[in-house]
Amino acid sequence: MKARTSWLICGGVVALLAALPLKAQESKFGVGLRGGVGRIEGDVKRNVLRAFGSGLVFYSPDPHLAFGIEAGVGEFLTDDDTRQDSVALAIPIEFDVTLRYSPYKTVSPFVTLGAGGLVWYNVRKSDRKSFQGGPKEDERAYLFKTAGGIDLALSQRFNWSFGAAFRYTLSDKLDLNSSGDENDGIITLFTGLTLKLGGGLPDRDRDGVLDRYDLDSRAREDRDGYMDHDGVPDTQITTSLLAFTTSNTAASGADDIPPVVIHHPIKRATAGRDLRVRAEIFENRNLLKAAVLYRPVNVRRWLVEPMMTADLETYQALLPGPAIPKGGLEYCVVAVDEAISGLGYSGLLNRPNYVMVNGSETYWRIAAFLAAAGGWGTAAYLVQRKQN
Repeated sequence: MKARTSWLICGGVVALLAALPLKAQESKFGVGLRGGVGRIEGDVKRNVLRAFGSGLVFYSPDPHLAFGIEAGVGEFLTDDDTRQDSVALAIPIEFDVTLRYSPYKTVSPFVTLGAGGLVWYNVRKSDRKSFQGGPKEDERAYLFKTAGGIDLALSQRFNWSFGAAFRYTLSDKLDLNSSGDENDGIITLFTGLTLKLGGGLPDRDRDGVLDRYDLDSRAREDRDGYMDHDGVPDTQITTSLLAFTTSNTAASGADDIPPVVIHHPIKRATAGRDLRVRAEIFENRNLLKAAVLYRPVNVRRWLVEPMMTADLETYQALLPGPAIPKGGLEYCVVAVDEAISGLGYSGLLNRPNYVMVNGSETYWRIAAFLAAAGGWGTAAYLVQRKQN
């Protein structure tokens, strides 16, 4: 009953924190809840999976890196060769370092290495009374941990993760069998949610466009209509658009129809790397010029990069890497026809498209790969090696 009440309180706190408004800085602190199944890895012959849950808090100075503390609890069946209905009530607590392979993407692998301690009680399943005699009823040991899995970004604040963990203890008493394997371990499979506390980017309507660039910060933007900065109402984005812009009737008389620019704004880029900008541009007569206007955030002067096409429909420009510094980039896609009938655009100078520019991820990814190879390679050796 106490355990159920504790979980309800934790769930209520998470729900309350999720309702708090976002602030204008990056989220660095967070909490999480995980649940799954696990078993003892040792001399246990009856490898039955039992429920295991944990909670964690973390601090992330960089999206690729997090430091945290995780505490869990689970009951595991021990050696049935003793012919005793025995379970081990285990409570591991670890200090963790987590590396994320691609945190800017919706799906990101991660690896965790940690160390801490384990407290456990060997008790009878029937009455939860300890097998140990005398005043000491608990056992303690140091442990090392490796874990890994996949993070799925559900929103700016919530991540859903699933994966596996191996905890190796410096004790051979967890399974109530001191012979055989020198030390015991715990293997768990888990899934759960993490919540970033405070911070977050200033996006009140949570449509992926920052308030500074949002046409209406109280209403979510339509990615396929006027509100995605392309200047084109939904009524024109139809299957008859191409026929409309190339029809004979549109070709007669004065040209008073501006070009139509269809472009899905770019959200992220890497500093120092060339950035390719693509757009579909439709014009009923002759297009005079299509270009990308861009500048780093907090720079007044706009740079211009002409757009090229091979089929008179899909246009693209390559923004040079040296002009893309870490911190952010603003840009607009504009097109004008020979009759100067109007401007087709995606983004305006006072409301440009915004790209979040991050540093290179190469070294972080190498570190994550090496940590995963070392951690899981060691875990595989410890699990697969022959018993004494």
